[in-house]
Amino acid sequence: MDTLKQFNVWNKWDPLKTVAIGCCVDPNFFEHVANIELREKLQKLVIETQEDLDNIANTCKQFGANVHRPSKEHYGVSNKLHPHKKAYSISPILHPRDHLAVLGNNLIVSSPHVITKNFFPWLVDSTLKVRNTAWYDLVVKRRVKNIHPPCWTMVGKDLFIDKTHDDMGPNYSAAWAEPVKKWARKWLPEVKVHWVDIGGHNDGCFHTLKPGVIMSLDDIMHYQDTFPGWDVLYLPDQSWSAVQDWTAMKTKNEGKYWIPGEEKNDQLINFVNTWLDEWVGYVEETVFDVNCLVINESTVLVNNYNKEVFTFLKKHKMEPIICPLRHRYFFDGGIHCVSLDLYREGECRSYIDYK
Repeated sequence: MDTLKQFNVWNKWDPLKTVAIGCCVDPNFFEHVANIELREKLQKLVIETQEDLDNIANTCKQFGANVHRPSKEHYGVSNKLHPHKKAYSISPILHPRDHLAVLGNNLIVSSPHVITKNFFPWLVDSTLKVRNTAWYDLVVKRRVKNIHPPCWTMVGKDLFIDKTHDDMGPNYSAAWAEPVKKWARKWLPEVKVHWVDIGGHNDGCFHTLKPGVIMSLDDIMHYQDTFPGWDVLYLPDQSWSAVQDWTAMKTKNEGKYWIPGEEKNDQLINFVNTWLDEWVGYVEETVFDVNCLVINESTVLVNNYNKEVFTFLKKHKMEPIICPLRHRYFFDGGIHCVSLDLYREGECRSYIDYK
């Protein structure tokens, strides 16, 4: 299979055959930081993050998946942090799913910038740089802007798109709904589009684990209407109940990130707030237990142990494999964020019974 030209993803549970796993900056990115203690803290953060990403990549390989990694050189983060400028966001190489998605046999992107800057040289070849492609038709020809790939969830013949985003405004979704429908009729003719009101990344709010099985936060949607008959595990703010020192750091960074053990390290917090604010998100709103990567219908990669989640997975004959992301509370991204399904062994079929 030519992984550079073939895409095939119809759901989140078909056997994973090709996947992209993100990467972090090198520790020498912080070499110019004069304070030795501060420099070592920052270097430890990126070293451990890279170790965790490598572990996820190796775990995927153990289950038979081909793994690709983004290019630091193409993105320009292989150099050192500029001593007088804020660091650019590293989300495109760390969280590829925030910028790309495979829907059926088509690739979509958040903006043409992702393609033209060629952050993914193993992915973006000459066949993706022409006008007769799904992404070009969507974001250039039809001018559908502010696309958030994590807000598009494919479930066989049903595609769920979150229509509300803070940066779009109240009337924006109405303006791009019709172009998206026309695009889908051309590129995904067998698929029905469903609009949902989540207001954030779908993969941080609900996850379709296998046919008939969902993990979800509370009050996301009326599943009896969207997924009738599916078994739903609700996770009401499970992750933050375990964070005892969160409040101490929250008052200093507006709830954007958390670094365990560094709640009183004002020098580190001030450095991050000043120079690395493009690296963090808004972790106070995130529950990472939902953000997982399904390898196949019997195996799923998770961030950490959660008794309720593990019991639910056992009920549905799924084995959880713990792949820690020790600094997910800093970068605001879980296993699903740092990965991108490119090819799953399956076909388009219906999984939801709308009677």
